[in-house]
Amino acid sequence: MKVRIRIETEFGWGERRSHEIGVIERSSIDASEDSLGISLAEGKSILEEVQRAVLQDHVEDISEVERACPHCQAYLRVHDRRKRRVDTLFGRVTVEAPRIRMCMCGLPGLPEFKVGHSPLTRILRDNAIPELRRLQAELGSRHSFREAAHLLNELTPCASQNHATIRNRLASVAKALEERCDEAPTGTGVQSNPSEVPGFLDSAYVRSRPEYQRRNFEVIVGSIESETAEKRRFGLSQMGADRPTEYLRSNLKAAGWMDSVAVTVFSDGDPALPRLVKNATSADVHHALDWWHISVRIRHVETTFQPLLSQIEPDGAAEIAALVERLRWRIWHGQIDRALDALDDLFRFAMRAREYTYRESNDAALSAASRAMVLRTYLCRNLSAIVNYGDRRQQGKAVSTSRAEGLVNEIANVRLGKKQRMRWSPKGAHHVAIVSAAVLDGRLSSGHLAAA
Repeated sequence: MKVRIRIETEFGWGERRSHEIGVIERSSIDASEDSLGISLAEGKSILEEVQRAVLQDHVEDISEVERACPHCQAYLRVHDRRKRRVDTLFGRVTVEAPRIRMCMCGLPGLPEFKVGHSPLTRILRDNAIPELRRLQAELGSRHSFREAAHLLNELTPCASQNHATIRNRLASVAKALEERCDEAPTGTGVQSNPSEVPGFLDSAYVRSRPEYQRRNFEVIVGSIESETAEKRRFGLSQMGADRPTEYLRSNLKAAGWMDSVAVTVFSDGDPALPRLVKNATSADVHHALDWWHISVRIRHVETTFQPLLSQIEPDGAAEIAALVERLRWRIWHGQIDRALDALDDLFRFAMRAREYTYRESNDAALSAASRAMVLRTYLCRNLSAIVNYGDRRQQGKAVSTSRAEGLVNEIANVRLGKKQRMRWSPKGAHHVAIVSAAVLDGRLSSGHLAAA
């Protein structure tokens, strides 16, 4: 069996041109399962030849249209033809790109300049098409640079890739995204007056390269959600970003924030995170403590006092059990003063219990007193950031940074985590965080790179 593959191009002016792509031969006598259909190598070769033919014809079609002067409609001459290498997902193609001689109809009396312009240069500023750049950046943000290059070489007929190419292409894509990050995605329906823009921030630590003389540095991740726009994810390294506050401000604007709108920042209690938003917006920033981190510490108090009360039977144990049971409800409804008083009573009870207990009971009393003091200290340090979580939940508003907690894994830990063998520079980690956030949002495939 012999299969001939031929494609035909029909130009706008009526000309037809055919291209012989290749021939596939199969033997039916000694056929095997390996010879069925088209192999990966044959498919890559066919795609590369198709891309070469289509791209060359397309360049000629575009150049022919450009030869008509938009002012006087004169048919311009071709100044010369120059070869241009174009990297595509289906191979590296060298095309002949004509340069069109400039028309001087707008400048009467002046001689015609012997210079020309290339329509391909105007359309394609880089040597690689945006689809290849996007795929290189996305794979580089998900896998190691060497693994990303290996995947592209194995599955696509593109030119031979290496880890340096993937790293450099990811950096260029990240810079383009950073410059255009204030543009809201199309179709989000961004309105002009959101009542609140909540931001959820968290951070992770990345292993630093030895020349930076530090063990690790911080990468901040977060998401911004408003009533009028889709969720906006972002990641940045303050050490690696040239203008971290401007980058964060641009992401806020893309999520629907305006100068007159207050921002509510949910974090785990780190004061540097809301301070970063404050510096970026120069507006009212309300810091709210994440309920999940409070709930974990409350659970520690509950699990240490319950066995203590079951091991001893002092006077007032029933009252102490009621305090433990109501502690979560008081903090949930913003009754922080009553919660602090309850924690004081629990701490004193645990310390008194140590006086008439021994062995396991004494250890349980010490653990209960320690957990009560840890929760009290945490609440006191973040007193101004504790809100009425019950009211916010009834209003349908967020009370937790669980969204940001997930982003720590998706943006930072998977690719940049300390358990990975690779060490990072702040600039490199910043670029990976930008691209990873764009991949999660779908911004990397929405045309942001076409004009970058």
